Amino acid sequence: MSPATTVGVLGEGEEAVRKMVEGKPLDDERIVCEDRGAVRHGDKGGYLPLESFELDLPYLESIFPQHPAYHGEFIGIQTKRGCPYDCQFCEYPYIEGKKVRYRPATAVVNELEQFYRRWGARRFWFTDAQFFTGKESFPQCIDLMEQIIDRRLEIEWSGYIRTSLINPQLAGLMVRSGLGDLEVSITSGSQAVINSLHMGFSLEKLYDGCRYLKEAGFQGKLILNYSLNSPGDSEAGLMDSVESYKKIAAIMGEAQVFPMLFFLGVQPHTGFEQRLLDEGYLFQGYNPLSMNPLAIRKMLYNPKPLSSMIAKACIAAWDKAAWVAAAGRGTSVAQLYADESMFAGVVEQSGKAALINLEGILKERLQDEPVSPAR
Repeated sequence: MSPATTVGVLGEGEEAVRKMVEGKPLDDERIVCEDRGAVRHGDKGGYLPLESFELDLPYLESIFPQHPAYHGEFIGIQTKRGCPYDCQFCEYPYIEGKKVRYRPATAVVNELEQFYRRWGARRFWFTDAQFFTGKESFPQCIDLMEQIIDRRLEIEWSGYIRTSLINPQLAGLMVRSGLGDLEVSITSGSQAVINSLHMGFSLEKLYDGCRYLKEAGFQGKLILNYSLNSPGDSEAGLMDSVESYKKIAAIMGEAQVFPMLFFLGVQPHTGFEQRLLDEGYLFQGYNPLSMNPLAIRKMLYNPKPLSSMIAKACIAAWDKAAWVAAAGRGTSVAQLYADESMFAGVVEQSGKAALINLEGILKERLQDEPVSPAR
């Protein structure tokens, strides 16, 4: 199969791209394309081994003359592929597989050092599905961080990290090797909601990880990503999310903790999608790429009745913060509402304001509920 049209590659594309350049068939690659009017699929027998992956930065520069535009940006480096977890809304296991494959730590740090020496890069993002995929990943991660320290590479790095896996040794190495701001997908302050989404972590362990980071001298921002109104959430669950933010702020210091509010996006080939199909929220054969506004709204999961309370809390926080931020930058909220609101999440602490507003709404509702007669 040698298609002449657009080719979609699912997951790893190194071998598929090489074969396209060389004009070889793609039947044994995980691709989808239109071939002479028919949709064709290719199947791949296994995932790539990563042991021999090495970056040749001089060669990359020779074929990509625009590279200077990226010298001041975060540089993405992958240390492993695959994710063993079963988070119901995530496509990483489908795309990369559940078996974790590692690159040698020395190869990763060699790659990082090339960018450090040749481009003057100082900020790096480890693009793994999870930097710590479990205890079996600790030896590679420890080796990697120790080499950064030993080579005296003064960098700032971050990535997707399961805070619940952090222990005192890891926390110390993370800080000494240059850990910058850290995003944590806490999702909910309700352990029941976390369990229903198969996220595989304990909130108490997450709080412990925060303590270890603080004790190790972590100075960066801790950005907490909440997906409010996830399946199984309730008014009590929303209040739990507010309390979880307060607990982490008490551990880290309020000035370091920045909650950000999101909603779960529906993605194909996930347990979340199947659940919504089974419940009738989605219909079989729906188009996940539809540009219909009603379809797009449905793909961001925020159903009634909690949606109205969350909307009131967010609008009260985001509108004010967005206006302040826009005025200071000479732009209008109408032009850049989403960007300004996200910017305000860190600069103006609008996420915190939304959570506090939500707490007030929930408490008012509790006060307004009729008291049942004593029996």
